[in-house]
Amino acid sequence: MQKNETAPARRKIPPLRIFVYAASAVLFVAMIAIIIRRFIEGTMEGRFIVLAGNALLWLVPFAGRAIFRDKIGDTMWAIFVIFAFLASFLGSVEGLYGSVWWWDLAMHTAFGYLGCFAGLFFACKLADVSKLHPLFIILFCFAVSLMFGALWEIFEFSGDRLLGNSAQGVHIPDGEGGWFIDVADTMEDIICNTVGALAFVLHYALHALSGRSLLLAGAKRDFAPAKRTTVTGGQGTPAYEAVSACTEGEKKEA
Repeated sequence: MQKNETAPARRKIPPLRIFVYAASAVLFVAMIAIIIRRFIEGTMEGRFIVLAGNALLWLVPFAGRAIFRDKIGDTMWAIFVIFAFLASFLGSVEGLYGSVWWWDLAMHTAFGYLGCFAGLFFACKLADVSKLHPLFIILFCFAVSLMFGALWEIFEFSGDRLLGNSAQGVHIPDGEGGWFIDVADTMEDIICNTVGALAFVLHYALHALSGRSLLLAGAKRDFAPAKRTTVTGGQGTPAYEAVSACTEGEKKEA
């Protein structure tokens, strides 16, 4: 008798993951090329740490995927890559922060919105958001966004003080051999971060009050941890189906 054996189906790589890997690899190679070119041209001018940091940034999706696997979905990595390209590569490496006056403000506003998005990601990983009050989710996401904004300003301040950078503004001589930085740039960044966070608050409030997805129901399904339930396949072979633990009560929205 001839046995019917079926070869296991190959697992397809999601298109979004291909985008994340391809974009990260291309931008990493581009950063290495920029660093080499600047060394050859002699135009590094103390920018090595910044450029090397930007190069290592594009290895984060690969390392993160290897460490966290499916705990961080492809959507979050895609958001990371797109924002890093706009804020880090175009803004810092290509100099749009200096040549386009509103670029820094736009990036901090987007950072505020995406900080809330990260808060929603944490909420979905830590709890069943379908059982949480929408106001709690809004306040939690808003607080996470402001936390990220504060940590970023601390990072910039530390870089300015320890490495002599000027991320928070131009150094102004104090007349006594020292210098200080006007707080206007920092406050503008914090205000823009808050505006972006408030935009997410409005977005989520409309989602909760209208009962419509508005792209957030899909995001919550993607962020939710998978709950495995065993079902019986053909010939007693166990098969598995991932069920969202976060959005079981929201399937009607899709």
